Amino acid sequence: MWDNYPEIKTELAAFEEYLAEKLSSHNDFLQTACRNAVLSGGKRLRPAFTIITAMSGNYRREVVFPAAAAIEVLHTATLIHDDIIDCAKTRRGQLTVAEKHGINLAVYTGDYLLAKALRLLVETRMKPERLDMLAKAVSMLCEGEIDQYPGKYEIASVHNYLKRIMRKTGILFSAACLLGAKAGELDEDSIRLYGRFGLSFGTAFQIKDDLLDMESSERVEGKPVINDLKEGIVTLPVIYAVRNNPELRDEIREFFDGKGDVRQILNRVASAGGPRDSQALKQKYVEKCRKYLSQLPDNIATRALREVAERL
Repeated sequence: MWDNYPEIKTELAAFEEYLAEKLSSHNDFLQTACRNAVLSGGKRLRPAFTIITAMSGNYRREVVFPAAAAIEVLHTATLIHDDIIDCAKTRRGQLTVAEKHGINLAVYTGDYLLAKALRLLVETRMKPERLDMLAKAVSMLCEGEIDQYPGKYEIASVHNYLKRIMRKTGILFSAACLLGAKAGELDEDSIRLYGRFGLSFGTAFQIKDDLLDMESSERVEGKPVINDLKEGIVTLPVIYAVRNNPELRDEIREFFDGKGDVRQILNRVASAGGPRDSQALKQKYVEKCRKYLSQLPDNIATRALREVAERL
């Protein structure tokens, strides 16, 4: 992904070594479980955004690496807890902590990683007010996840869907960019634009993920597919399909009641233009990413982030 940016590749390789070192523990189980969860793969986009954004300013590894590690460790903690709630068996192509070791140990592992993220933030030695946005991001992320549950088996509006995914996914990408911009000591206008880029990117990223849930395979994605609809979570393609073809609403409700076939529902969603309209909305958020980056100085950070946004 970063082949055109050797400076970024060098930093990300060094960061990977740093991250592995920071996952040591006096408890053998926690060290193994945390290392397996954090180092098992994944795109590393969130910490990469922290590092890349900081590279547009006063870049110092001793500040940026613990900030980026805090973002990745925090993200992994939320995934462990999500997998418990969703009863997920696999994550990134391997057994989840809960599936492998049971719910109790998975809860403790997630909690331990949350504490580890806090300790990493302290290592940045940034002023508390500069770190407050990460605490706000975690609060908003939890609110987004909680809002999802009362809304299960309900077909929300596009507006409410966007509101939920911005808190569920967009906010952590935004926090990653904000943290990098603040670690790089950028001016307030640049910090604000990078934060808005992260929120738009995260929104487009989640829409893409919801499309993959319908279209891809477990072998490719490393996690169960068509899982959202089976769990009663109505994502954007279904919302658009119902808006385009109101008759689908009753079919989906019957499916939630245990009738009908999920593949047949998905074919109907596709026929009603759900994926097509979702792609169009995703593209609007990619355009927002371009707009925010165009207002920032042309440098390695904005060029790399623009390229990543285009990949969506």
